[in-house]
Amino acid sequence: MKKLLIISILILFVQDIVAQSFYSSRISRKWMATGGVGYAHMLGDLTNPGSYFDTKLNIVGGLQYRVADRINVGVNLMAFQLSGDDANLDPELNTRSRGLSFVSNNLELSAFTTISLFGVPNRFTQRKFINPYVSAGIGVLLFDPRAEVPEFLRNQAGDTLRAVPRAGEMVSLRQYQTERPNTYDRFAMVIPVGAGVRVKVTSFLDVTAEVTGRITFTDYLDDVSGRGYPDLDQFDWQNSDEEAIAAALSDPNGTSRDNVRGNPESDDYYMTFNVKAEFYIQGALLNRIFSPGGKRYNIKPKRGRRGGGLFNRNRRR
Repeated sequence: MKKLLIISILILFVQDIVAQSFYSSRISRKWMATGGVGYAHMLGDLTNPGSYFDTKLNIVGGLQYRVADRINVGVNLMAFQLSGDDANLDPELNTRSRGLSFVSNNLELSAFTTISLFGVPNRFTQRKFINPYVSAGIGVLLFDPRAEVPEFLRNQAGDTLRAVPRAGEMVSLRQYQTERPNTYDRFAMVIPVGAGVRVKVTSFLDVTAEVTGRITFTDYLDDVSGRGYPDLDQFDWQNSDEEAIAAALSDPNGTSRDNVRGNPESDDYYMTFNVKAEFYIQGALLNRIFSPGGKRYNIKPKRGRRGGGLFNRNRRR
């Protein structure tokens, strides 16, 4: 569903491009429709410190507007996945065999500003072939860490206490409060900060490569934060199947309750690497949407008629 939403947005702007006289370079194009793919990686309690590569695909689409020759503002919508697993950690860096893991499908909506090294002239086709930039913004993240239900619930001695219902199913961890209590929202504020390089491919198309880190304000992207484990008697596992699931998810091995579970001193962090295509568009549709007072202004100049521009009133030529 998330991917379909992004694809629908991209199709909307492609239709806007096709509906215009696209290859007219005399029109100053300040709008850019963007779309691309890349990967996302998380740095948290269930990932190796210093590891920055992952194969989890992300898809991103957005819109930018050039407010000054070197400054763009824009919005992005990105769908991506994060994951982590004790079994994949470097044993020299992780001496705790906690048996914890997670996977999370996420959606991020962000607003941002980019500042380029070189300015874009009024005739945008004369822009630089290579143009580095930096970016920063603010966004909202929707996340939902999930994990596989263990087959058995065990105590600290490793004895099996009972079989766990729904074993092998992927369930949302948030509802089970695995650290008792660890209630948290599915939404978190993030601050994206990054850098990239923009390469001119044609007069109307750029390709960018961008690395962006996200400062988050939550330590529960992986459902692991608290330093200690909750006692087994905090779960009514003998009388409730749901409580048995919660207890098993809290400590899948059953032998870790005297060990450290997480690190509450620092929030989680994730980063993305993306390659994107940026299309320079006339933005007639956007001009109609964002024109002041609900009026429509035609940004395409026509001989013998009044011309105008985005946010500007028509004036005689």
